[in-house]
Amino acid sequence: MKPSETYSQLRQSDDNISTSPKLEAEGLPLNPRHDWTRNCLFILLGILGAVTCLILGYVAHPKAQPTPPTTPKTWKTTSTSELHCGNSSSEARALGCVFDLLTNNWMPQYCADPYTDGEYRAWVTDAGRELGAWAFYHDDKAERQVASEEELSDLVGKHVWTTTENHLAHCVFLARRMHRLVTGEITAVAHNTFAHTMHCTKAVLKALQATGEQSGDVAQIGSTFDVGIVSCLV
Repeated sequence: MKPSETYSQLRQSDDNISTSPKLEAEGLPLNPRHDWTRNCLFILLGILGAVTCLILGYVAHPKAQPTPPTTPKTWKTTSTSELHCGNSSSEARALGCVFDLLTNNWMPQYCADPYTDGEYRAWVTDAGRELGAWAFYHDDKAERQVASEEELSDLVGKHVWTTTENHLAHCVFLARRMHRLVTGEITAVAHNTFAHTMHCTKAVLKALQATGEQSGDVAQIGSTFDVGIVSCLV
């Protein structure tokens, strides 16, 4: 008869107890802190992945490419040509030019402005002017009057005298013409140098300064001009 075998329970220290895979499978946490760290890593990786996809999609999309800097616009320059009226009143007429009373010059019709020219003509032919209508003279004593506008237009290169009143009116109506140019009502002007603008504005300022001191000055023969021929650019 075999002797009976007895088994005694083997005591093990806590350090020797190995973790059973079964316990992990049953969901028993080994270390809650480790699980929290791992979850955070997964979340961060997910965020990084999403951001990376967005960046790659933005770069790859054709519309997302940065727009190259545009070249500054440059105004197109057009070639200009100069219209001439010859060297005499007969040549000017033959070339189809017109006499502009406002500037006392023959000029290409393209650069003329009948509107302001008509305004000035109405002014100088008004009988209410200080020395009467059409105060244009061959001399500074107002003894020999220019007979007509046609005669005036034939005096190319000649001195003609008129009143300060008519001179100031010339400056005023010429300023109106320049405004019409700026607003596009006319396309070109002739006889529009800056030197002439300075001359006119100084004359107006001088007249304003003299107002009340010698009110009769505007009626005097105090201005002179040369009948001329001008060209213009188109």
